[in-house]
Amino acid sequence: MSSWQSLSFSTAVVVASILTALCSRAPQEAKQKWEKDRLGIWATPNASFVRRLVTVAIGVCHAIVASSSLETNFICCHPQNINGKLFEWNKYTMMCLFLIIGIGAPLRLLAFAQLGGNFTFQLAKPSGLTTTGVYRYIQHPGYTGQVLVLLANLAYLFRWDGVAGCWISQGLEARLKGWGLVCYGMAVLVMARKVSVRVKDEEDMLKKTFGDEWVRWHTRTMRFIPGVV
Repeated sequence: MSSWQSLSFSTAVVVASILTALCSRAPQEAKQKWEKDRLGIWATPNASFVRRLVTVAIGVCHAIVASSSLETNFICCHPQNINGKLFEWNKYTMMCLFLIIGIGAPLRLLAFAQLGGNFTFQLAKPSGLTTTGVYRYIQHPGYTGQVLVLLANLAYLFRWDGVAGCWISQGLEARLKGWGLVCYGMAVLVMARKVSVRVKDEEDMLKKTFGDEWVRWHTRTMRFIPGVV
């Protein structure tokens, strides 16, 4: 890539990582937790902080590697392990970065803004039922946005032929080769399970809190994608 292409790509990676971190920062801490929240430690402030720290650190390292020659890069000890296409503009990386910067993160942060103090990572009884704005069309825009952000990050950033390959031995890299799709599939299943558990607990809470008002809204809107699901 030319110098300006490298710079623009590295900048996009850093922006995507910062947006991902912001998506993992609760707008408001739960003052009085709901009686049932099966996400447990995963939804705590400490877990959120660790996710933000790891995401930004890996994103910055990815950007540094992308911005300079692999042969002279000071942080990449094993450049032969990495997939160079993950560090340059192409259809694949453009799609991943667009999902984060253009769709997922804006949708997640919009949900933060429209729920305000009612958006907490640990379940807490909200002060009111929000059915306007983006919530007029879908019930869980924050989860839709977060899933898109996480899937895109898994697809281009959190993989062992990405920047992580700079620090693993060739022997370990050889043993890991071919297991990428399996691990990605397992991560998607874990993510789907966590989302389904949280949605169930949250909807039970909303139904108990708002009764028929929630039932009417729940009946006329989709959960994640308007007109689809």
